[in-house]
Amino acid sequence: MKKLRLVVFAFVALAQISVPAAMIWQRQRTLREGRVWKLRTAPVDPVDALRGRYLTLRFAAEDFARSEPMPIAPKAYVTLRNEADGFAVVDQISADRIGGDNVVQVERFGFFDNKAHVYFNFDEFWVTEANALAAEKAYANYSTRENQDTYVTVRIRDGDAAIEELYIAGQPLREFLRTQPAP
Repeated sequence: MKKLRLVVFAFVALAQISVPAAMIWQRQRTLREGRVWKLRTAPVDPVDALRGRYLTLRFAAEDFARSEPMPIAPKAYVTLRNEADGFAVVDQISADRIGGDNVVQVERFGFFDNKAHVYFNFDEFWVTEANALAAEKAYANYSTRENQDTYVTVRIRDGDAAIEELYIAGQPLREFLRTQPAP
């Protein structure tokens, strides 16, 4: 009986460790092997005291023109394409799973007045607590309607997407914060 309990305990412990380990491994694989895409960010209210130390991002590519209604499904698949300026925009959306290094799964999307909106699942960029305040101020200053000089690079592999880096004024966030005076 004691051996059975020990085996059950070992199995449960292994399951609890393997699930987060598999999630971390998948995200790291996406960041290592995924195709890089650049997405312009859009203005957003950066203040959220309950969520902790990360920047909430919104992307200009999430809004796009569409003449036919959106698919009715619990999730959809968005295909990206690069514009002439090197930034990604939504090319098409489908309820059917599509493969490729330009496809992102979305779970929230809407359609109104020939305009579609999707919510990318990668909308948070984590920063260290020491840099959080300066990062929020910099992002707020450089992602206004008048001054849109922020973007992210995102890696995509088999529908999984991960933010690689946030750029402000053409510099990676860490570099930008290092060269700016302290707030």
